[in-house]
Amino acid sequence: MREALAAAQRQNEVLSTFVALSEAAATTDDLITLARHVGDVLRRNIPHLLAVYFTRQGERWVADLASDAVPPEFMALVRAGLPLDTPFLAQTVAARTPQFFDHWNPAEQGTPYAEQFQAAGAAPFFEGGRAVALLTVGLVGQAVWTAQQRQLFLAVYQALYSAQQRSVLAQERQRSLEAFMNLTELIGTETEPLQLAQRARDFLQASMPEWSVGYYEWADGWWRALLADVPDPELRASLFAGLPDTTPGYRAAVDAGRPVFFDHWNAAEQEFTHTESYGKAAFAPYFRDGAPVAMFVVGSQHRREWLPEDRAVFETVGRSLGLALERAWQAQALEDRSRRLQASEAQLQRSNRELKAANEDLEAFAYSASHDLRTPVRHVKGFVAMGRRALLDGQLEKAERALNVMEGAADQMNAMIDAMLALSHSSQRPLDHRAVHLDALVDHARANVADEGTGRDIAWQVEGLPQVMGDAATLQQVLTNLLSNAVKFTRTREQAVIEIGTQAGEEAWTVWVRDNGVGFDPAYAGKLFGPFQRLHRHSEFEGTGIGLATVRRIILRHGGRIWANSVPGEGTTFSFTLPHIRPLELDGG
Repeated sequence: MREALAAAQRQNEVLSTFVALSEAAATTDDLITLARHVGDVLRRNIPHLLAVYFTRQGERWVADLASDAVPPEFMALVRAGLPLDTPFLAQTVAARTPQFFDHWNPAEQGTPYAEQFQAAGAAPFFEGGRAVALLTVGLVGQAVWTAQQRQLFLAVYQALYSAQQRSVLAQERQRSLEAFMNLTELIGTETEPLQLAQRARDFLQASMPEWSVGYYEWADGWWRALLADVPDPELRASLFAGLPDTTPGYRAAVDAGRPVFFDHWNAAEQEFTHTESYGKAAFAPYFRDGAPVAMFVVGSQHRREWLPEDRAVFETVGRSLGLALERAWQAQALEDRSRRLQASEAQLQRSNRELKAANEDLEAFAYSASHDLRTPVRHVKGFVAMGRRALLDGQLEKAERALNVMEGAADQMNAMIDAMLALSHSSQRPLDHRAVHLDALVDHARANVADEGTGRDIAWQVEGLPQVMGDAATLQQVLTNLLSNAVKFTRTREQAVIEIGTQAGEEAWTVWVRDNGVGFDPAYAGKLFGPFQRLHRHSEFEGTGIGLATVRRIILRHGGRIWANSVPGEGTTFSFTLPHIRPLELDGG
């Protein structure tokens, strides 16, 4: 009975130690501070234990922290650093889990001045797949670890490891956001697809040099590499020669329509010769008009499973590259159209208008990369510091609020990226000109914005609407955007009044959407249709500033024009024209 009570008491001490250390780990991510706390906890429970905390510095393990009772000679040795191949340290790193060494032999372990230890233990810490720190302990006067002592060491290691991984994850998330911003700025005005891929490659390999990177374009049923940074010359030759589009990895990405990730890469199953040494890979597909045209691929020979932070980096870079490729293809298409249509003055004028609009959007994109998209990143960085201080002060509610702000900033940035992609797509999709019933488009647009007006009194005034010439899908975007704006900017009215009407002209229909909302200062009407131009604060009316730019782009492609009239406090009227005949299309679509 006495032994059972003693065992229960020891178990309670271990559990109490784990709880106390977990609470400490929740308030700080400074590993040196936590390692010092771990050493104190272990010493209180195992008085004859001494601890040394190592960090990797170059090709040596150097002691950053040690128990006071460590012998001076041994302390001088570990301060100078132990080689990476020191047996017990190398074994621990290779195992990637804590190791226990009974009947310690200093000579065999390559650790002179450690004769007073009869048993030892070591636990590794990793960052990005690389060992960066080790917690080591030695037992004086005891040659074999007891089960309770092992349990205690594993418990404190787990608490310290969890804190270290939280710190690593927070740093990776911040690096991912900064990476997106830096890469977006880097490729913002580049228009050559291969150069864009090379810059994305350079960016990835600067942070993860072990990754192999390839950029491929599809032609006649084959994926052929334009860029292939792989060490194997036979593999490189086969990639430039091309792989059939039935190759499983490429086919999976095309079928999914998004990046796909492969753990435990199997070259035979993937029908991918000369890749037997790879452990993991990822494929990001890019499409034009619904057809696959390009692929960005990475692989690693050093790890076999994708970590969440690595996936986030690849998806972030892939998304930024996709946006840049959209811009490059658009600029290339506009340039080709301009060359083909120089013989037609009317077509040339239309080309110039579209080129001007594309250049304005490209300038706005470059500006947004250095300004608009930096805003949520600054929010994240600022609230990371605030959250860290709150954790150090034990203010968990304040820390949670900071995390919520960071999450909101990330959502805002994603919304802006998606809006930029929508603007880009509005210029690339071929137009299918035919007779379109405006009343059907308006009915559909009202259904699309119904949720935005839930619980509100909205009076819809819709005249008998005519049949017009245009592309139904993109005109649907126009009307949905304009009605959504009308619903949004009338939310302060007790009763919103939204009117949709038309007027016939000799050459075109004029369509208008009128509301009794908050309006805007007419002096700023010139900025209204530019990307990322907002005339109201985001806190008052949400939005990305892309919707009206998309509307303008679509109307220009239809050969029309768009403008707005407004009286502050009384409402706004958006008007656009649609020619009675099909305009000259630069791409024949």
